[in-house]
Amino acid sequence: MEEIQRGQTARRAGVSARDATRERLGFADILRSIGPGVISGGADNDPAGIATYSIVGATAGFAQNWLLFISTPMLVAVQEMSAKVAIVTKTDLATVLRTTFGARVATPAVLLMVIANVITMGADLLAMGAAIQLLTGVRFIYWVVPLAALMAWVTIFLDYKVVSRYLLWLVGFMGLYVVAAVLAKPNWGEVLRDTVIPRISFTGDYLIAAVGMLGTTITPYLFFWQSSGEVEEKRGVQSLSRSNVDIAIGMVWSNLTAFFVIVATGAVLFAHDTKIKTAADAARALEPLVGHYASVVFAAGIIGAGLLAIPILAASAAFGLAGLAGWRRGLERNPKNAPQFYVVIGIAFLIAMELAISSIDPIKALFYSQVLDGIIAPVLIVLMLVVTSSRKLMGDFANGLATKVVGWAAVAVMVVADAALLYQVATRGLPG
Repeated sequence: MEEIQRGQTARRAGVSARDATRERLGFADILRSIGPGVISGGADNDPAGIATYSIVGATAGFAQNWLLFISTPMLVAVQEMSAKVAIVTKTDLATVLRTTFGARVATPAVLLMVIANVITMGADLLAMGAAIQLLTGVRFIYWVVPLAALMAWVTIFLDYKVVSRYLLWLVGFMGLYVVAAVLAKPNWGEVLRDTVIPRISFTGDYLIAAVGMLGTTITPYLFFWQSSGEVEEKRGVQSLSRSNVDIAIGMVWSNLTAFFVIVATGAVLFAHDTKIKTAADAARALEPLVGHYASVVFAAGIIGAGLLAIPILAASAAFGLAGLAGWRRGLERNPKNAPQFYVVIGIAFLIAMELAISSIDPIKALFYSQVLDGIIAPVLIVLMLVVTSSRKLMGDFANGLATKVVGWAAVAVMVVADAALLYQVATRGLPG
């Protein structure tokens, strides 16, 4: 109501509400703006994502760097829409999808996101355990339960402000991949060429890697986390400029991290035709080819990435289900005041832990969960475009032409990649 009144006042003054809330931000303002957007950017590169980027680098070299280049503005635009939903409507994405499109549309979208999240959490736990085993020599199986218990305790029992500070510090771990890429000594001219000039192949391995990479870059759980994070931060429309800056910093940092992972693995593993299945495999394979330090840096990055991303995967699943069901929710709430919300978080950790220690192949689940995300994401982006382009819902904060163009471009790129993959599967079967 306050936003509507502000908009009416602004219109009487001859300016739009959007223009009335636009800020000029100095450096100190930008630093104070850092929050959910930067956390989302860091969480985008969880161990599952690092594994996907490592596999891409090892199998295709730098040939898919151009996808990161073109996906960066798309990722920024999509995350800004996710934030705007929450900032303008004062509620989370799942609730807006349910109230706007009905349960028949919202339920499958949210449930598919939850399934992908839990599978990814299990694979992430295993990847963290394998990375710690690489550093300590202690078998990964002994690390899975303590890691899950620690992160579940942090997510459930600590106050949101404490959790958000913890998550922001962990974003810095992603800088380790810049070091790993430098240690790999790539041909930077070749890296730059493949980043700006597309190299496209219609082989099954190339297509499934492309869909997986897009799925782990423009990923559904970040849409739900971003909107919920804005609700937790209680940002109003007057802070929309700060939110956009926060998101831009986080998403650029996210794709830069992915870029350096691909550079490190492409320069070394692709050049030596080294096959890997996990991020830990990549760290292990780097050691004899580049040196012990590169291996340690890569493994430490996996551990930091898991500590950052797994709580967000669990929380975004809980936010999605709670918004769908209309339960009380929020990491700032006491567990007694939002029992269903925190039960979902606990169950997500338990299932993920079981996946990590069971005989199920979490490595295959990890990569294909990214492909599942790549298929879900364009549907969710279309729904968000409809919501955020509606003047009835967004008022003066409805999408402008640039956001619509970039948003629909993201949909088109992901749909084309999905269609090419489905054609490959239908005609030649799944790649090995």
